Amino acid sequence: MIAMRTNLWPVYLVVAAFLTACGGDPPAQDTLNVDNGLDTAKDERIAKTKKIFYSIPSPMETAALLKKAGAEYNSKILNDVKNVDKYTAASQQALNLGVYGADLSYASVFNHTQESMFYTSCSRKLADRLGVMSAFNDSTLELMQANMNDRDALLDIISETYWNVDAYLKENGRDNISALMIAGGWVEGLYIATQVSATNDTPDLRQRIAEQKLSLNDLVGLLGSYEVEDARLTAVMADMKALQALFAEVADPANGNAVTEENGVTVVGGGGALATLTDAQLTAIRDKAAAIRNTYIN
Repeated sequence: MIAMRTNLWPVYLVVAAFLTACGGDPPAQDTLNVDNGLDTAKDERIAKTKKIFYSIPSPMETAALLKKAGAEYNSKILNDVKNVDKYTAASQQALNLGVYGADLSYASVFNHTQESMFYTSCSRKLADRLGVMSAFNDSTLELMQANMNDRDALLDIISETYWNVDAYLKENGRDNISALMIAGGWVEGLYIATQVSATNDTPDLRQRIAEQKLSLNDLVGLLGSYEVEDARLTAVMADMKALQALFAEVADPANGNAVTEENGVTVVGGGGALATLTDAQLTAIRDKAAAIRNTYIN
């Protein structure tokens, strides 16, 4: 049985960004078109967002699985922190805030403190430029610092903070930025996992990659809920559909396996054979994930 905790990594990244500052004034940026759709559509989108956050394994979990597989830390597969200043458009900033969130988790799990600080520091730039930092109150950092050694308490704080950020973005007509952050982090997590599988292939890692078929379907549904003309959002949707076509060839992870929610945790397992991923399927997904990811970071 494989349990997947609520995915709260975008908030962890933003809150953690308080711990370190990165100097320099932010350059001018483009803005995303915002969606001011009907309340019913927004309610449906909120439901989709929650479902995604319950089903997508966090980069921290994925990184821990990679370490368990015997993989060695490889900084070369991560997005260079020097790239942060070239992300001037809001859509680029949102995507790469997600990307850096996955990279931060990967570096943290392997105890590379210096790299973690770099990713945390420069992620603050993106959070500041997106205006997300103002969604936090002054007590958030104090609570984070006071509970740094209590994982459960920290997750509770992060959980509450996420919904504060989510509400802030929605109130300001910027909830599509949240969707892009999710997409960026999801792609980076898939990219890291598939890159590691090239040298440290294990059944558990293949299983985790195969399970992304479920979360990808939810992500496509979320991105498709925006009735707004935005070239970047449309391009990301096309990217996800291209991956979806490859995952369509993968045996359904839910086939013969119970998919349930237990205390806000999605659980895949409990009967039948696990999802399978052939060598050809893994190679195709690895290549596509790398190609998509490179367009986001460059």
